[in-house]
Formats: sequence, C-alpha cells, structure tokens
Amino acid sequence: MKKILSLLTILFFIHNYTFSQDRYLIDSLVTELKNHNKSKTESKINSPSLYDTTAANILNDLSAAYWNSNPDSATYYSNQCLTLSEQIGYKKGIGKAYNSMGVIHFNKSDYLSALDFYKKSMEYGEESGDTKTIARNLNNMGVVYQYMGNYTEALKNYFTALKIFEEIGNKKGIGSAYTNIGLVYTKQRNYTAALENHFAALKIFEETGNKNGITVAHNNIGMAYFDEGTYFDKALDNFFASIKLSEELGDKSNLANTYGNIGLVYTQQGNYPEALKNHLASLKIREEIGNKEGIATCCRNIGMVKLKMHAAKEAKDWLLKGLAIAKEIEAIPHMKDLYSFLSKTDSALGNFKGAYENHKLYIACRDSLGNIENTKKTVALQMNYDFSKKQDSLNLVQVKKDLVAQKELSKQKLIRNGFIGGTIIFLLLAGAVIIFFIDRMQRNRKKQMEAVRARISRDLHDDMGSTLQSISVMSEIARMKSTSGSNQESLPFLEKIGSASRDMIDKMTDIVWAVSPQNDNFENIILHMRAFGGELLAGKDIALHFKSDSELNSIILSMENGNHFSSSIKKH
Repeated sequence: MKKILSLLTILFFIHNYTFSQDRYLIDSLVTELKNHNKSKTESKINSPSLYDTTAANILNDLSAAYWNSNPDSATYYSNQCLTLSEQIGYKKGIGKAYNSMGVIHFNKSDYLSALDFYKKSMEYGEESGDTKTIARNLNNMGVVYQYMGNYTEALKNYFTALKIFEEIGNKKGIGSAYTNIGLVYTKQRNYTAALENHFAALKIFEETGNKNGITVAHNNIGMAYFDEGTYFDKALDNFFASIKLSEELGDKSNLANTYGNIGLVYTQQGNYPEALKNHLASLKIREEIGNKEGIATCCRNIGMVKLKMHAAKEAKDWLLKGLAIAKEIEAIPHMKDLYSFLSKTDSALGNFKGAYENHKLYIACRDSLGNIENTKKTVALQMNYDFSKKQDSLNLVQVKKDLVAQKELSKQKLIRNGFIGGTIIFLLLAGAVIIFFIDRMQRNRKKQMEAVRARISRDLHDDMGSTLQSISVMSEIARMKSTSGSNQESLPFLEKIGSASRDMIDKMTDIVWAVSPQNDNFENIILHMRAFGGELLAGKDIALHFKSDSELNSIILSMENGNHFSSSIKKH
C-alpha cells in the first residue's frame, strides 16, 4: 500500500517544463504583450496584430503558464501562437506551439494525441535546426512512455535528450532530464541510481538558482528515501526543505503535495498525530485551489490514519467523502483504494455485509483498471510502433542525406582528381615542348657547327690545297733547274714559292682569327681593320686616319659573317 500511495505523489513531478500557475508571471506576460502591440501601433507598422516572433514567443509563454491550472486558456494561447507563427513562417514558433499542445493533452491523459503533437514539434525543430526543441520533445516523449509503463523507451528518450542538453549547455534541460531519469529508477526500485540522478538535478538547479527545480528535487529525493523504506529521517529532511521553498515561492500545489508526503512518512513510522496533522494541512490547501483529485487523495489518507488509530467510524466518514469526489471525477484508481479501505473499515465496525459489498466493488474497480491497463498497453504498443516508424523515417532521411553527401564528396574528389590529372598532363606536355625546343636548338647549333667545320675544311682544301700544290710544283721545277745548272731560270719560281707561302700564311691567319670567339665582337673587327689598313699604307708612306661609330662596338657577328667580313676587307 505504501508503494501505491507514493506512486500517486511521485507522478506529480514527472513532466518536463511544468509550471505552477503564477499570477504575477501571467500578468507580466499579458502586460508585455499589450506594450508590444501598443509599440507597433505607435510606430505605424503596417502588419496584423502580434505579427512578429516576439509576440509568438510571449503567447507560447502564456500558454505554458496555464498548463497546470487552466487548460482552456493554455489551449487558447497555444493556438494563437501557432496561427501567428504560421502566418510569419516562424518555424521555431510552430514547434513551440505544438510542444505546448502536447503538454496540454498530456495533462488531460490523452497520451496518444500528446505524443502526436510532440512528434510534430520535433519535426519543426529538426527542420529549423532548433536542437533545444528537439531535446525538449524527446524528454516529453519519454514522459509519455514512462506513464505507459514502457520504462526502457522512456529512458532511451531521456538519455538522448540529456546528451543534447549537455551539448548545447542548457542546464535547465539537463536538470529536468536528470529528474525524469531518477523517477524512472525510483519506479524500478533502483534507489541508488534514482538518488544519484536526483542529486545531480539538485546540483544543477542550485547552480542556476532555479528554486522551483530545487523544490521538486528535494521532494523527489525525499520520496526515493521513503520508498527505500530505511531512511525516513532523510526523507523528512528533504520534504521539510521542499516545504520551506514552496512557501517562499507561494507554490500551493507543491506545498499540498509535500505535506501529503510527510503525512505518509509519519504514517509509516506510526506517528499518527503528526501524520493526521500534515494530511489535514494538505487537504486545506487542495480545497483552496480546487484540486478535487488531491482532495480525494487526502480523504483517503486521513481515513487510513483514522483506521490505524482505531477510529473506524471517523475513518468511514472520511473515506465516503473521498469516494464521492472520486466518483464525481471518475477517478477509478482512487475508487479502488477507497473501496478497499471501506471494506476494512466496515469489517472493523462489524458490518461484514458492507465489508463484503465494498470488497466486491473493489474487485470490480480493480478488474476495470485491468482492462484500462490492457487498453493502455495496446496504446503503448501503437505508440511504440509509431515511434519506430518515425525512427525508421528519420534513419531513411539520414541515409538519403549521407548518400547526397557521399555523391557530393565523390563529385569533389572527381573534380580534384581531374584538376590534378589535368595539371600533371599539362606539365608533362609543357616539359615535352620545352625538351623538343631544347633538342631542336641543339640540333640547329650542331648543324651550324658542322656547316662551319665543312666551310673551314672546304676553305682549307680549296685555298691551302691549291696553294700547297703550286708550291710543290714550283719547288720541283726550281730543283730541276738548279740541278741542270740553270740557276737564273729557277729564281722566278722561287719568288713565286715565297709569294704563295706568304699568301697561304695570310689565309691561315684569317681563318684562325675568324674562328676565335673573342673576335665575334665588332670592336675587335674594327681594330683588325685599322691594323690591316695601317700596315698596307705604311709601306707607301701614307698616313691612315681611321674613324668608327662607337655604337658599332656592341654588335656581335657570327663566326661565318666575321670571316666573310675579314676576307672582304683584304679583297678590297
């Protein structure tokens, strides 16, 4: 029974980004919205009212402020946010509006619709690249799965959301994810892991100064200690810390819930007066805020304590009051517990017939809940199927993105390789052209050298050969004349031999002078001309006056042209 009671208190804290109604917050948001519209009117902006992202965000915050207190107002503002965001193409605003609608339907226990809205919200978050919205919806979807008893899927979503919150540095989201993970571990009776996560959440909330989060964290830590069954003192310490903060914040809903939790601890310890005191304090607050489900819970808890105090008649009155409210709101789980306690109370009063009737009603409610649980399991299976389809769709989208990226990468590689290959081919061609021209130049130079050698050889053959032949013939004639005693007749031939020898020496000098590289310079040619002219005229006592243009000194003649130039000077 302790586990059943703690279940009813712990679920209050599960949902992500849950706000208690804060009149000051709502009034400030409404004022901010009015001032925004007034500012637009005064600045003569030609656009519909609330036609911007700022107004859409304010409308979403107003919807969130009414989530747990006035679902109609919450729905009104979320619809306004959605309409405005669609008009201006504000995808983040659309995602926020769908998320708000998911919370509203979740609070109505319409889990399938809530999950559908969360999925829509996540789609817009993915489309707009809003990782915060994606993480928030994963967290909220985990809550839905947790309520359906699918703890594996719930934890999968919570851990994924936690990773994203950590990546973007959203500490509020990190604290919320730790809280939800801790609650799942509490449900699974893994109290060590539950406390580890709740303390991690508490640390985050303390670092950020989030008093609402600190309040909830202390309450969750207290419930984990209480459910463990051995650390009641630690549970009470955390509940009292939560009470103090709730009073500071004026959070009546959490205050009433924490008083109820304290009452459960005292009941378990057998301290019935203190238990009764705290349950009555919880009842008073719940009546003030009109929380009928909470009133039914308090009546049941008070009836249970009265029964333990052997005040069966008073216990029955409280249980019947709680039953009437539970029937009014059709809260079958509460009806089941109340019929069970009424059966025990009638038995204590000796009303065995009433005890039997109440026990049968308890069985009927239990079986009804069994059918409801089966329905929930069916819905949970459907949601798991839908979620799997969504994941498959996301995986398919990712695969398509990967294929596109791979094609783009392949294209880039092809372009790069083509560029590199083209560059290599160009360099090879350029190198081949350069080598071809170098080879061609070398061949031309070789041909020129061969032509020069051939000319020199020809000159030597023609000039030197003929001159030497003449010298040989004239030498033979002179020898013959000399041996015959005709010395006077040999003198002309000897003179011709001397002349031919001198002529041959001059030609050899010209060839050697032309071959020398240093004589390619026109300045040396001019000096050669001056020397030749001076020697030629000196024998005839003629003075030489030689002038040349200084610009001619820079001219370079080829060996062949130099030879022709030198020969032409001597011929003239």
